Amino acid sequence: MTGRTKSDLEKKRILRREHDAILTRAAEAYRTELLKPNPRARRGLRTICKDFETIHFNETGKRIKLSYSSLNRQVDGGKTLAQASALRAWLLPAEEDVVVDFTQELARQGWPFSHRRLKEHVDLLCRARHVKKFPPGGVGRNWTARFILRHSDRLKTTDSAPLEDKRGRCANPETDAEYWSILDYTETHFKIRPETTFGSDEIGVQSRGDGRERVIVAATKKGRQHQVRSRTRENTTVIVTICADGTSTPPAVIFKGSAYQVSWADGNPLNAS
Repeated sequence: MTGRTKSDLEKKRILRREHDAILTRAAEAYRTELLKPNPRARRGLRTICKDFETIHFNETGKRIKLSYSSLNRQVDGGKTLAQASALRAWLLPAEEDVVVDFTQELARQGWPFSHRRLKEHVDLLCRARHVKKFPPGGVGRNWTARFILRHSDRLKTTDSAPLEDKRGRCANPETDAEYWSILDYTETHFKIRPETTFGSDEIGVQSRGDGRERVIVAATKKGRQHQVRSRTRENTTVIVTICADGTSTPPAVIFKGSAYQVSWADGNPLNAS
């Protein structure tokens, strides 16, 4: 299955990273050339550029043009565009790595950041470090989008699916293992038959929308991203009961109201009560 298509801006940023990486390698090679005692044996800037263009093409199949003037600035201690931008950024590169790791960990635990929550989190960090220099409105409106783009190899956005907080607290290997161990012991010790074992669950239906939200997760995340949240059952609750032998009873639906309405039973293919 193919992945999502990269935007033009993301493609340009990836190309810039590749260009800067080649330029850094070329600068190291030229500094080595300068150490040779015989000036006539040294390769020049233009030759170094052509050599590394060829090396990159042989390694990746991509052609990237290097400028000998850019290489000269790099050798003289100049900075790449990414390095210059990092100096003007509110967060240090090490701090950005911490934010990326924290964002990935929260998503793994079922509490993914939305764009708004990530901005609030970063605003708190920057305000604590820069104090009065940090603007009252925080980082820019498009900061989170650019941040995700800068770290597109580690982060991406996706739609979340709501997960009740009680389910979220139980979704861990230790709890699951303990549950199945107790269940196995109970069925074996008391000789409980499958046809007499039932599991029942209730599902709260939210009053507005389906609870989906655009959130930030690890770039390697596959499948649905759950988001733990407290869900209300004020309006409608659906109760489903399934037997261990594979059979099930019709579901039961509880509506909020002071009197039964006949219209509740309309369009009822599952024969719910």
